[in-house]
Amino acid sequence: MSVKLVLPLAAAALLAGCATPPQVVRSGDPAFANGKAVALAATQATPLDRARPDQAAALVVARLGGRTVEPAAADYLMQVAFSELPKGVGVMRDGAGSWLSETRRRFGLRRAAYAVSITAIETKTGRAAFSATATEPAHGDPAKAVDRLVAAALAD
Repeated sequence: MSVKLVLPLAAAALLAGCATPPQVVRSGDPAFANGKAVALAATQATPLDRARPDQAAALVVARLGGRTVEPAAADYLMQVAFSELPKGVGVMRDGAGSWLSETRRRFGLRRAAYAVSITAIETKTGRAAFSATATEPAHGDPAKAVDRLVAAALAD
């Protein structure tokens, strides 16, 4: 092989190794809302500057398959948050201290992460019918990360 071919192939392999799919911690079935009435719960969360405040919530409601109603008439209230986790923060797999997403280190550097958290609360009982958190290392435009994270959190 020529040197001109080896260098681009090595760079492509290195970049492909950097792209990792979002990691998801989920409880419940994402199909819980099919045909049900859902509403967004009011939230005080502050979104990232470049991500629209309602982007993650709108994507979640659109992908759930339920119909959107006012909170008083809803079967489920949805809490949706998109945030940037500081360097070194991970996501717990369970209450026993098992980490699903540890601090990622590349070349000895810690990285921040983007996260989408979704919780569906059944209005009649107040119990969580579904919850999911999807995380990925922070890179690129946060508005594009929202799409990937919501899709991963709601994947079957």
